[in-house]
Amino acid sequence: MSYLYPTLGLAIAVAGFDKLVGQRGYDRMFSHLDWSQGEMRAAAAAEVAGGLLMVPRQTRGIGGLLVAAASGAVLSSELRHRELKLAVPRALVLLAAVAAVVTSD
Repeated sequence: MSYLYPTLGLAIAVAGFDKLVGQRGYDRMFSHLDWSQGEMRAAAAAEVAGGLLMVPRQTRGIGGLLVAAASGAVLSSELRHRELKLAVPRALVLLAAVAAVVTSD
């Protein structure tokens, strides 16, 4: 259990970094959700920072809050556009972020 949140945090940070670099078509996906490139980059930067902050126990709560905020914004767009294939994994990220907040000391 001690490796759960650090592992999740690193995975979230890597996914956010991937969006920042823009190698996997995230521009098109976010454009389809009516997000600007700047909004996408802001969400991606929040994922990177929040994910990294989830790694150490001392900053896990603030990292979880940052990831939860970004994930909540993206999830609401995915649901509004009926993108359930995207919304389900995003909801799991949101739940993991909330759990990190709740379980942080």
